[in-house]
Amino acid sequence: MELTIIGSGTGIPSKTRAYPCTLVKIKDKYLVFDTGPGSLRQLFLADVTYMDIDHIYYSHFHPDHSLDFVSTLFAMRYCEPKRTKPLYVTGPTGLKAFHEGLLSTYGETIKPKTFDLHLKEIDRGELTDDDWKIIIEPLLHSMHSIGFRIESHDGRTLTYSGDTDYCDGIIRLAKKVNTLVIECSFPDDQKVEGHLTPQLCARIASESQCERLILSHFYPVCDASIKGNNKDLLKKLKNIYNGFIIFAEDFARFTI
Repeated sequence: MELTIIGSGTGIPSKTRAYPCTLVKIKDKYLVFDTGPGSLRQLFLADVTYMDIDHIYYSHFHPDHSLDFVSTLFAMRYCEPKRTKPLYVTGPTGLKAFHEGLLSTYGETIKPKTFDLHLKEIDRGELTDDDWKIIIEPLLHSMHSIGFRIESHDGRTLTYSGDTDYCDGIIRLAKKVNTLVIECSFPDDQKVEGHLTPQLCARIASESQCERLILSHFYPVCDASIKGNNKDLLKKLKNIYNGFIIFAEDFARFTI
């Protein structure tokens, strides 16, 4: 299993961080988690095209996590050579209404012509494939927000949080995983409801006993705090969680 951070930013533009998007490759399959604006180009820069994508998973439908869905469907309709393999899209309650809204605006320009589009709504449960299983739990953010635990059949595990506050769901998803990719939106002294801070991320990592913690989804104020105080912050986090801690950067790749 290979993980690539495609976008480690938020809905606020950044010169160094793109909108949220995370890529997981399992064998020859490409799984994309969230597609914020510009994700399609970011994926292309990471050598993954819209033709390669097999599955898209949405944690929720806030614009910074979902707007490039329409760009993806538009590109797939007009690509040459024609796409023929199906596209599977999974998200919480609201996925089908979200898609219908896009259709009402963009019409035929985003309707597949040469491949099948499969939409699945799920708020909790398990999805299985030949090479992996995905466990889904509701998280504390918007009305319908979910996180994902990916388990490959060779025993490797990865958790992707999407947006969340501290809650039991993220602890369950991250329990003893090899790698936890978790949102870290704001500094510890500027906590915002529905989001996490560095020390809360470390607490989740400690309680879940994950092997490696990757912090992502940095608002500029948090990004500035981290860059201006990296060593001291890392020391504080190590007092809470003594595993591997990484501050995500766009296009960083990890083997799980």
